[in-house]
Amino acid sequence: MSIWTSKVRRVAAGLGLALALTGCQMTGTTGPEKQSRFSGPPPSKMAVAGGQLIVSGPPGYCIDRETSRDDAGRSALVMLSPCRGMGAGIFAPRAAHEAVMTAAVGARPMVTEPERILPAMQAFAATRQGRAALSRSGEAQEIQIRHMFAEGDVVYMRLTDRGRFAWGTVQPEYWRAVVPAGGRMVSLSVLALPQAPLSDRDGMALLRAFVATVKAGSALPASRG
Repeated sequence: MSIWTSKVRRVAAGLGLALALTGCQMTGTTGPEKQSRFSGPPPSKMAVAGGQLIVSGPPGYCIDRETSRDDAGRSALVMLSPCRGMGAGIFAPRAAHEAVMTAAVGARPMVTEPERILPAMQAFAATRQGRAALSRSGEAQEIQIRHMFAEGDVVYMRLTDRGRFAWGTVQPEYWRAVVPAGGRMVSLSVLALPQAPLSDRDGMALLRAFVATVKAGSALPASRG
């Protein structure tokens, strides 16, 4: 192992990037035994990380309870879709776009200063291991990083991923942000559906709105109510 690779891995581990970036590859039970536990309209928010972070989306998006899960307060994966498409009823707010959003919450607390997140992300993404962690399939050759930049303590990315999305068909191009929230590193994604492609402007606007709601959720009191 080269000194460069070893250093990048240490930086990634310190940020909790590996867990946050690979969270969308997590798999879990989605069979009838899980589906039968839920009834009623889909919720608009979900508490994770031991209640230290409340994940919610922009107006019109609700939690997919059959896919989302919290690993006993450690890592978590939350998936959101338009509320009306999940049986919320015609009086539920209409989502701005037909899109899927995910929030992957790293298990480890963030230990790196915000101003170091972008350089660490750039170094991580420059390696084969980093690109593999970013990709849905875990294969570095499947993903292309088109753009990466920071706004404050949030790193935004425009990506093309040819790998299969575990819970349906989505467009290869998508938007991702890595944001510190609730004391964790959180990876947020906005994925367009084949029948409802998003422009770069709309995708980024939806991601920024998602970031804002998640950041606001990190300021809420610890509660699962």
